[in-house]
Amino acid sequence: MWQSWRKSFKLIASLAVLSVLLSGCLYPDERKAENQVPSVFYLEATQKAIEQFQQDTGVLPIVTKQMDTPIFEKYEIDFRKMIPRYMPDAPGNAFEKGGVYKYVLIDVETKPTAKLLNLGAVSTVADVQSAVNRYRGYYNKLPIKDDLGNGYYSIDHEELGVKTWQVPSTVGQNFLPLVMNANGEVGIDYASDIAQLLREKKVEVPKNTDPRYVFARESMFVPAKSFPYELVNGEPRLLKL
Repeated sequence: MWQSWRKSFKLIASLAVLSVLLSGCLYPDERKAENQVPSVFYLEATQKAIEQFQQDTGVLPIVTKQMDTPIFEKYEIDFRKMIPRYMPDAPGNAFEKGGVYKYVLIDVETKPTAKLLNLGAVSTVADVQSAVNRYRGYYNKLPIKDDLGNGYYSIDHEELGVKTWQVPSTVGQNFLPLVMNANGEVGIDYASDIAQLLREKKVEVPKNTDPRYVFARESMFVPAKSFPYELVNGEPRLLKL
């Protein structure tokens, strides 16, 4: 009986500690700052919970989305299905806890893996998309600055009357530009992030494979709001439309 009580006590204590760690610091200001940064601990805790949930139920705890949802945004983790049995709480930097990240899965058919989706970057793209749509509706043309080739263009922010929009890199301290395709669809150009990660990780991209998939597997983040890429002489390039 003592052994059983001690085992139960250790389980309760572990969940309590994990709950505090997952929900962030005890102090509001620190917690607020913590919610703005990625965390390996949060990702690993979520990954373990996902694996146990799938092992027990045979399914994944994800939100049902429309079939045409972009692949890197499609499999959003539904923490409500895992709390409290598999996780005491959602991670402190998750959107559900006031953070800036959505937790999503990649490789759901082979090896479901938890990754982060930066909602700040997604929001910036949505703002630029709205501005481009308004401009196009008024002038019946796209606010094109430069032809980048393969059916993509840089955006003329001056023509739009706004400052230059960029989003933070997922692997460095620089910023990533926004681009648009010939249909006026706005996205993030992850070429520099993909190139940097491939160099640092020294990973190979299989032939005829979009390097974004390799990037997502090697990074904490998914390349949300992105266009397809190809490798040309070892460097990522936006794939021709």
